[in-house]
Amino acid sequence: MTDDDLTPPAKRNVKNLTAFLADLEAGDAVVATLATDRYGVFALRGTAVWSQVLGSFTIGGHPLDSNKKPQKALQLLRTFHSAEREEAGDAPAATPSDAASLTHGDLVRVVFAEEAYGEFDVRGVAVRSAVDDSLLVGGWIASTAGVTAPRVRSLTVVAEAGSHELGVPREISSWGNEAAADV
Repeated sequence: MTDDDLTPPAKRNVKNLTAFLADLEAGDAVVATLATDRYGVFALRGTAVWSQVLGSFTIGGHPLDSNKKPQKALQLLRTFHSAEREEAGDAPAATPSDAASLTHGDLVRVVFAEEAYGEFDVRGVAVRSAVDDSLLVGGWIASTAGVTAPRVRSLTVVAEAGSHELGVPREISSWGNEAAADV
């Protein structure tokens, strides 16, 4: 993924997003940038999966559209190329020390494997949940109580908290509805 994937436009281009979604097919390799209040700006890279239940495409369980209209949280959508596929495959396996050193506000790249969604990665800011002592990125649990989550295949701190330009959401103090951010 590129740094541009974490820089949403000042005004999202709904027309382009809608056109992209109209041409999207299950199995396409895509990067989707989303922005929510709870998790900030994050980018998902993986395979587009058609959800019969939702009637929309998803990446890593995040719906991209509703009735062929882009979700409010969706800011950017693009295909990714072979060089990025190689980068995704080169990620080192997660170790217990990776999770132990993770802190709220770190910019991270986490590769997850989930049977329903395949392997995908999320790049964004780690957000601490005081509810269960977890650190999440893009809604996915990276670690709980300093232990790497079972679905994590790789966890890389790209930049430590305070050393990057991304906004850092508040710590999560209760579970509730997630809202798209006003970017």
